[in-house]
Amino acid sequence: MKTGNNRFGAVFMLVGAVFLVAATGLCAWAAEAAPFDVGRLVVCEQVQDREPVGISDTFSSETTRVCAFLEALNVSADVDVDFVWYHAGSEMTRVTLPVRQGSRWRTYASKNLYDLTGTWRVVVQDAAGAVVGAAEFEVE
Repeated sequence: MKTGNNRFGAVFMLVGAVFLVAATGLCAWAAEAAPFDVGRLVVCEQVQDREPVGISDTFSSETTRVCAFLEALNVSADVDVDFVWYHAGSEMTRVTLPVRQGSRWRTYASKNLYDLTGTWRVVVQDAAGAVVGAAEFEVE
């Protein structure tokens, strides 16, 4: 009888150890650091001299194009990011741009609005698809 219990205990400990290793791996994966810090993520009318101009969260229906400006800080390695543009919850377009290693990197993507009023959202994702930042704006 004692032999059976020892086998059960050994199997139980083995299953527990496998679960612990798997859970530790998942925690390490989930805790993986973002590729950079977001200094700024804003929507604006244009970018001049690598700076956003006309920053707003509301634009006139006469606005034909807006820009999403990203300032990345403490970039640990070169990475591509996607600027994903949504209108009324539907993905409209996706633009992939590089962000290079260093203390600071600025980039932006623009979107023609095509007279579409309502709620817009631009989401910046890293190469793994994790959301790095997002900005929402209205076209009235």
